[in-house]
Amino acid sequence: MLSTLTEKLRSIAHQSLAGTESDGPLVRRVREVANTVHDLLGKPLRPKEPEDDATGKDAPFVVTPTVREQAPVILYVDGKDQRTKTKVEELLSARDIKFRLLDVTNDEAERSWVITAAKREEFPIVVIAGTPVGGLHELVQLDVQGELKKRVFGV
Repeated sequence: MLSTLTEKLRSIAHQSLAGTESDGPLVRRVREVANTVHDLLGKPLRPKEPEDDATGKDAPFVVTPTVREQAPVILYVDGKDQRTKTKVEELLSARDIKFRLLDVTNDEAERSWVITAAKREEFPIVVIAGTPVGGLHELVQLDVQGELKKRVFGV
């Protein structure tokens, strides 16, 4: 039953990609983009053809998981606590998390924003995807709980 439903959905999706001559220019352009993506994916929405059964092409369509791009990670420092900064860098590097180091010693606006957003005065402060996480202690807690990779990679 599931394969019948899947075939019907494929057929409907393929028909909508085919389009009609009466479509406006915007609809035609969107359809062109959709067709390009469809081609790049190996045409998974093609209609079932009679020779598919003989050639073995009727295998179920399998979506391979894509590697997710990591969220931006920024490490704000003020140049004072080098030891903690080094520990945070080591933790992020050990988890294969790329990060941007931003020294806010002479940038009062950025410094004020990160202190206000993180609700803490001590540096270094880690920000993941625009959300302040905190310092080394909070980062270690996220890592121990398994939340660090989830926040960074969405896994």
